[in-house]
Amino acid sequence: MLRYSSISSTFRKLQRGMKCIRLHTNDAINHHHHHSTKPKVSYLDLQNSGLSAIERLCLEEALLRHDPLNRSWAIVGTHEPTEQMHLHNEDGKIRDNNSCLIILGIGGKPELLLDVDKVKKDNVLTVKRFSGGGTVVIDRNSLWTTFIGRTEDFPNVDPYPRSIMSWSANEIFDKVFQNMKYDTIHKSGKVLKKTMVVDAKSCGTAQDSGKTITYIANDDSSAGVDIPDFRLEENDYILGDRKMGGNAQAIVKGGWLHHTSFLFDYEDENMGYLTLPNKRPEYRGDRSHDDFLVKLKSVYGSDPDDDSAKRAFFYHVKCAAFDSFEMEEVLLKDAMKVVDNLGGMQAWFDGKCRTKVVDFE
Repeated sequence: MLRYSSISSTFRKLQRGMKCIRLHTNDAINHHHHHSTKPKVSYLDLQNSGLSAIERLCLEEALLRHDPLNRSWAIVGTHEPTEQMHLHNEDGKIRDNNSCLIILGIGGKPELLLDVDKVKKDNVLTVKRFSGGGTVVIDRNSLWTTFIGRTEDFPNVDPYPRSIMSWSANEIFDKVFQNMKYDTIHKSGKVLKKTMVVDAKSCGTAQDSGKTITYIANDDSSAGVDIPDFRLEENDYILGDRKMGGNAQAIVKGGWLHHTSFLFDYEDENMGYLTLPNKRPEYRGDRSHDDFLVKLKSVYGSDPDDDSAKRAFFYHVKCAAFDSFEMEEVLLKDAMKVVDNLGGMQAWFDGKCRTKVVDFE
């Protein structure tokens, strides 16, 4: 039997940690029953943390492979492409004269995937990360999400890329993009009838919600709110028929990691560093990067400004995570203890960390 004091302290914790979810009466009654069935996940928000993209990759691998508590994680944030916070650059390999960073998968061959002459000419910092997958060009407008799952916490997710992606699409991103679509249409003031029930306070979809939103323009510009739906196609997250980011997986004993960089915006010329890969998904065909990629900003807008729109995206991710997991928020300084146990960021990066700078010389 739960003592009253333990119930009230649990509820106080919930109130503190779950700002974006309102417990409905029935949820509260059934809370103890449901609570135990959700996987326990540590939530780390790296927005405005100052961590660079390389440092984030180093931290992710440390948490995946060396977390003494063996926690499952949800991690979000945007990152500086080349300015480092913890890593020094005595040998000059980590160049910081550019606004973007090229990240190859661990097995990626630069000469097949990149216009190496152009990359060298522009002196663009290029790294290989610790996970598989394809090549991405990231900058300050790349929105990063990472999920680390332990098999014991996620017994229903097979540790294979397709199974992990189906899970993340269903549990997280379907909710995220439905709610972003609703927000955008709602802001345009053109909703006639909504069949998806979205409670602004809970920021999640209600249990009995439909999957679609029916709307109509009160003028002739309905194209302005014709927002394509999110779906998983082959191994890509897409809106309509266009890809909106790159994702990759790392599978380890007893767990897996799945990370995505969503393209909020990007400099079109930066995509010129990438070649058209030989192995392409069927739905892409021979489309160039310009025709194949889509910027979230162009679909959902950036109201009132870019930073607010990025925060809104991460807010929806957090709410979807709260809906699916039993979440505990962790501060960066506490997550960094895992890296400190490995001798600190620099020693980990110079040593066994699999994220490495590509040297073109």
